[in-house]
Amino acid sequence: MTLFALFAVLAVGLAGFGWLLQRERTALWRRRRAMLADCRPLFERAEQADGVAGFPRLAGDIAGRRVVVELLPDTMTLKRLPQLWLSLTVMAPLPAGATFGVLARHSGNEFYARTPDLPARLDPPAGLPEDVMVRGRRRGAAFLALAERAVADLMADARTKEVLVTPAGLRVVFQAAEGRRGQHLLLRQCDFGDERFEPALFMRLYDGLEEIARALSPATESIPLPARRGQRA
Repeated sequence: MTLFALFAVLAVGLAGFGWLLQRERTALWRRRRAMLADCRPLFERAEQADGVAGFPRLAGDIAGRRVVVELLPDTMTLKRLPQLWLSLTVMAPLPAGATFGVLARHSGNEFYARTPDLPARLDPPAGLPEDVMVRGRRRGAAFLALAERAVADLMADARTKEVLVTPAGLRVVFQAAEGRRGQHLLLRQCDFGDERFEPALFMRLYDGLEEIARALSPATESIPLPARRGQRA
């Protein structure tokens, strides 16, 4: 084989390899964008956009509340596969001073967490392990005491990473998926396969935040949940 022929074969091989990589990349981004597709019907006037690394960001209204949900890839975990966190925020006006956060298994690498930024250390509420990080503002302890059962219910699932409460609203961070071992070890890819977040689990997290909001605003009437498909409102 001549040198020219060898270069030609190498060029064809590289072109084919590049095409395969591009096809895999396109499929990967398509899978990422579909991860919240099953939850979209829960929203009124839903708006979806690309967020971090092509993972979706979904915003809209649920039962009169403004709700924002994001998927956040985390490759900063030590000795673990990449993690995909779901951040669910419910905009709900709460009393002034109602500011506290609960963070499980704090490692110092939680770039998405806001609890470490809060100024005062608070005692963990009943039902939570002693090693959780609990912080807030000066009056946060009194509000945490009002909502401790609802907070403990959300944190009872080991996949719940953080619960954050502020006067503007509430947020829960939840482990949505873990990266695929083969892609991570061989290609260092952050690939979560064909995972799709389940609407029933989404609504359980949403209901948990609403329960905290009700505990902090006893005079607020219960807001009805949106009717499911096939049910009458």
